Amino acid sequence: MRKKMASDRVVPPLPDLPRASMAESSQNEVVRMDDIVVSATKTEKLITDAPGSVTVIDRQALQNKDIQTVDDALNTIAGVFIKRSKGLMDSTAAINMRGFYGDKYTLILIDGQPLNDAYTGGVDWGSIPVDNIARIEVIRGAASALYGGNAMGGVVNIITQTPEKLELAASGGYGTNATWRYRLSAGNRFGDRLSVRIGWEEQQTDGYETTPVVKTITSGTGNVAGGYAMDNKHGEATSWVVGDKGENGAKRSNLNGKISFNFSDTGEIVFTATSGKNEYDYGRPNSYMGTFGDGPTYAIAGSGQRARFVPNDFINYTGMGKNETETYALSAKELFGPVRISFQGGTVQVDDRYTTESGSGNDGYDDSAGSLKITENESWFGELRGDLPLGDAHTLTLGTAYRTDQSDTNDYNVPFYRSYSGAGSSTFYSGGNSKTWAVFAQDEWRIIDPLTLYLGLRYDQWKVYDGASGEPGAEIDYDSNEESELSPKVAAVWKALDNTTVKASVGHGFRPPTLYELYRSWTSYSTTYESNPDLKPETVWAYELGVEQAFFDGRSRLSLTGYRNDIEDLIYYRTDGSSKIRTNAGKARTLGIELEARQALTDWLAVWGNFTYTDAKITENDTDPDSEDQQVCGIPQRTWNIGADARFEWIKASLVGRYYSKIYNDSDNKDTAEGVYGTYEPAFFMDAKVTVTPLDWMEFSVSVDNIFDETYYEYYETDGCTVFAELTVRY
Repeated sequence: MRKKMASDRVVPPLPDLPRASMAESSQNEVVRMDDIVVSATKTEKLITDAPGSVTVIDRQALQNKDIQTVDDALNTIAGVFIKRSKGLMDSTAAINMRGFYGDKYTLILIDGQPLNDAYTGGVDWGSIPVDNIARIEVIRGAASALYGGNAMGGVVNIITQTPEKLELAASGGYGTNATWRYRLSAGNRFGDRLSVRIGWEEQQTDGYETTPVVKTITSGTGNVAGGYAMDNKHGEATSWVVGDKGENGAKRSNLNGKISFNFSDTGEIVFTATSGKNEYDYGRPNSYMGTFGDGPTYAIAGSGQRARFVPNDFINYTGMGKNETETYALSAKELFGPVRISFQGGTVQVDDRYTTESGSGNDGYDDSAGSLKITENESWFGELRGDLPLGDAHTLTLGTAYRTDQSDTNDYNVPFYRSYSGAGSSTFYSGGNSKTWAVFAQDEWRIIDPLTLYLGLRYDQWKVYDGASGEPGAEIDYDSNEESELSPKVAAVWKALDNTTVKASVGHGFRPPTLYELYRSWTSYSTTYESNPDLKPETVWAYELGVEQAFFDGRSRLSLTGYRNDIEDLIYYRTDGSSKIRTNAGKARTLGIELEARQALTDWLAVWGNFTYTDAKITENDTDPDSEDQQVCGIPQRTWNIGADARFEWIKASLVGRYYSKIYNDSDNKDTAEGVYGTYEPAFFMDAKVTVTPLDWMEFSVSVDNIFDETYYEYYETDGCTVFAELTVRY
């Protein structure tokens, strides 16, 4: 019998359930088993019994890929698109699910603790540990009936390892772009009660040249030769590339620990802590024009044409950044008669800072002044829940939750843009607070053996207060604002046949505006982007219908899901002269299809694939009529992924292909050019990893990403083929 785990369901107890996606039997036969998910209903469920579209990524699947940051593990899931434009160096990577763009629409959890920060609702993926993950549960579709705000697109729950015996591991690796990584971990179970694990991981890369220096072509005579022509993203004008802004390097590290204590035969308390740091920087820029003097220089850009550039152009909009995120989560469960009482509480504390150059003309890499922005934010979260079986037909879940968010941002001038030191007094401040209180209920109603109905309802009361922005000493203080949302959901799971499951749901979701959207204003060139303290939440009605079919004792699996999202009060920019002001201006509609298939060809080889079609469009937007009936920015209309996984004796290997179609970055969808800076073009990547285990305590792996050495523009230029080799020893 397996030991009781923190995620075990309330009485009556479940039978011993299989946990792995692919497992070896005593005859070395690879068989397919049903995964368990706890995030879909907050109670333990077989994945085939859980309402909605659910994917579980187990530890074996994580080890089959070259995972640099946690979001890399999600980039082949149907209905999910990961925006990571320049690998480890991307400081704005985000998950996009079911046509919703950005982390703020997806609730990200680690051991049940929300990670979405108090400022933008985003997640710094580089600060999350990778090596301590046991599995990742991905729930696609609106989940506000259980989870409240930030769950319009879905939920991702990262569940960390709890050791059951003495485990020691160390790994180190090196690869392309002077990329190196090492990981150390130790864990043990002491008796029947206590488990402890601690880990450290660090990764660094010199990176590559991601950003060209592009200058406008005018009439005239040039005086230096070099560079090349490049169209703009609209394909309407040609510019001249005179250089690049240098290698975009990065470094990430994380210290993490977990303590699990079974204080009784039915009770458990778990404490998880992570402290992560994610940094990026730009190396020295490169000129393609040979040497040039201190004054303006003109590139020869054709007969009678030239492109003017100065030293400052090579560092424009560059700088360095550092994010430090600390997460602490405490959970406890105990059985009181037939009732399972669960508590979840914790905090996320973020210190995020970055610099940009503020010089001009001859100010360059070694001497330009800059600006420094420091954002300090923190959130506190608590939830108390009870699960009660009512006879044989009902399981009732009742709970209450509370969250507070606080954020402060200050701007400073610094004498040198590649240093955080020397800052004077704050030149601009913005900040505020929010709090949300909620109650929720869910009834799992087993109507008849093959049919289960889920009825959920949640009420959220949201308030923002103490908001202010402006020059310190002359800030504008904003009135508090309060809104409430009622989020119902009905879902059904019908086992139509032994190997056929039909799932359907309709539910309401919402997302309250972030403190960034409410209070943060900023200026770029001649345009001012203004916040709006009177914003109200975005809302969605979500509809889903899917069927899952297994054949040949589970060796073949096929699923097809269709969904629709109707979104109102979309937060959008309203143009007013040289200002863009956030407002609840729009409506949007998303229609989608997700098709998934997997086939075990032999006992040691399986192939799989999925296809996603997402028609996400703005249907109404009085503030920007050109955006109406256009594709939502940041979302590809079509994606597909294919792969093969093999495991034979002491060798395992994976091969993965990933495709996404054209992505628009402009609301009017006129950025149609491909192969140019600032645009997003269709792309296909093929990645592979081979791992050999010559000894029980040693393994060696080689990963090759972008095998065909194709480069694309995802705003920035992507990297070519990269290779990474890693050695791991464990006890």
